[in-house]
Amino acid sequence: MLNAIALVLLPLASVPAQTDAAPRRTQFEPIQTPAGLIHPRRLLVQRAPGASESQLAAAHARAGTTLLRDMPQIGWQVVEVARGSLWEARESYAKERAILRADYDRAKRLAYVPNDPFWPMWHMQKIKADLAWDTHKGSPTVRVAVMDTGLTTTHPDLAANIWTNPGEIAANGIDDDGNGYVDDVHGYDFAYNDPDPNDNFGHGTSCAGIIAARQDNGIGVTGVAPLSQLVGVKAALDTGYFYDSANVPALLYIADMGFQVVSMSFYSDGVTPAERTAIDYCWSHGVLPVAAAGNDSQVLPYYPGAYDNVLSVAATDQNDNKASFSNYGTWVGVGAPGVSLSTVSGSNGYTTGFAGTSGACPHVAGVAALLFSVPGATNASVRAAIEDTAVSLTQAPYGQYMEYGRVDCKAALDRMLGTTSGSKPARLLFAEPVAGGYPAASFTNSLAAPKPRIFLYGVGFETPNVVRVLRNGISLPILSRTRNRLEVLANSTTGGFMEVEVGGVVIASYQHDADLRWVFSPSDIGTQGGGSPVVTGAWKEISRVDGSFLTCTDRSGGEVFVQLAFRKVSVLPTTRLDFEFTRAYDNVTGGTERIEVYDWSVASYPYGTWATISTTPITGSALSTITPSITANPLNYLDPEGTILVQISTTGVPSNALLRADALRVRVQ
Repeated sequence: MLNAIALVLLPLASVPAQTDAAPRRTQFEPIQTPAGLIHPRRLLVQRAPGASESQLAAAHARAGTTLLRDMPQIGWQVVEVARGSLWEARESYAKERAILRADYDRAKRLAYVPNDPFWPMWHMQKIKADLAWDTHKGSPTVRVAVMDTGLTTTHPDLAANIWTNPGEIAANGIDDDGNGYVDDVHGYDFAYNDPDPNDNFGHGTSCAGIIAARQDNGIGVTGVAPLSQLVGVKAALDTGYFYDSANVPALLYIADMGFQVVSMSFYSDGVTPAERTAIDYCWSHGVLPVAAAGNDSQVLPYYPGAYDNVLSVAATDQNDNKASFSNYGTWVGVGAPGVSLSTVSGSNGYTTGFAGTSGACPHVAGVAALLFSVPGATNASVRAAIEDTAVSLTQAPYGQYMEYGRVDCKAALDRMLGTTSGSKPARLLFAEPVAGGYPAASFTNSLAAPKPRIFLYGVGFETPNVVRVLRNGISLPILSRTRNRLEVLANSTTGGFMEVEVGGVVIASYQHDADLRWVFSPSDIGTQGGGSPVVTGAWKEISRVDGSFLTCTDRSGGEVFVQLAFRKVSVLPTTRLDFEFTRAYDNVTGGTERIEVYDWSVASYPYGTWATISTTPITGSALSTITPSITANPLNYLDPEGTILVQISTTGVPSNALLRADALRVRVQ
């Protein structure tokens, strides 16, 4: 597990003069705390609605902090605290009516892993970039922000494609274009607050080479979009850590400067509210955010990749298999090569050993840049073209381990040029809730009961496809619809046989059970560890007691281990969580089962606490059900994106032990 913490990405447009006078090379190393890796002297604070400037100033004064950045677009600020008073300052803000919340300035590390042997530019051929170049090589009008450790602007294979700000005069000490940043000629360094986005780490430069290294110059390598421009948006310290207080204004800068693509080869484990706001801000300003899915071989959602307005990228190998380290799941959009990559290095040289979802991400950012060169392109049309033309990949035991598949540059470009059309074959990934609705009895006479809604997540729901959702053969009203989600008015809390129909063909069906509360089931299930543990089955097999089983084999050391993510659980108010687990263990004559739920109030995963809600002796192979509950502070177990993480593990079982899970559900009240 990479020691990566939730990044806070805040949009910053017009920024007042910077007051952070720290020397340029000051290395504020993160400190390890129960909240994960955080900046030792900074907080991000959100102003309360209606709070005046004088009230904010008074709150800062009482907390003993100094304002570093004001981000009025989304109502957040970055403040610096006195040395050794971080926790006291945060507690002080908790008492202020002018402050809605105060968050730690979390840090994260790079999505990079060691590489395999050399395969020269195989990855460009795999995504058919060479075939796309027959038609397009990108355009200097398309600008890709490399939000990373910096950018070596003088590298001989990058220099011709480095963006130059036409509104800025170099080194005159004046903010000529009035954007709040002095001398941002080739981008900006948000980690050290200066106009030089130099790359002392090397990671960002290598990512930039995959995106847009120059072509036909007789040296080195080529990028996917060899005529597009690269913008150095340095957000990481020279030690490789990304802090929220740098990432947030960096994203705002990208949006406000009108760059079309941002490549983010990093990931984190938890959600910070400002991050989601900043990503949405970028999307609303026409930016396509592309992010690495992460390198922990897990199905648990990672951010910023798991946000709806981000195109998340898994890593694949030469054989179109999932790279062993790559994360995967229903939240991952596409894949791209991520092993044995040839690209530039930060020392004005080259490497054939770049890898990780760090390397997969810039492939997709490069494809996006190529597509943005087509007149009339938008972030939505570019994303749709990339997704709909991706090569579907199925691999045991993962199945289709991402929404769309491995990117195909030539096919995506053809789609943008209008020479092909159509969408991916429609399929249902999961539905939430799987049962029930709001009971009217739980609301007072002054508050009408919300009408029950069902959300269905999948692929191929976009227009012009004709989509219907039927219950017991009767079409239900569709309240909202995107490429990947349908919101359906259920009309009642009764159950029924649900069918999803696209183009007159039923692509999926399941039974929605009657219940007096919302009932949710895991959308993503996986296993880890030594040996060869295998999970078979997915959301549908574990969504209800019906005799269809999700199974998991022993991973080694007498242990069965399963990780599960309940996503899109958004029921407020939440007063309790009641779990229901129906399962059996084959080939087991003893042992103990433990069920844990992640407590987000302590820290983002994996730095916080797993709360044990059930410890049960395994007495035989008969199917049985347990019903543990969480009644104290249930919201502590949901992250701001509505995610509940659950672990199921056993001890003292034989190596041929097999978990057969008929249903795992949570009732939310």
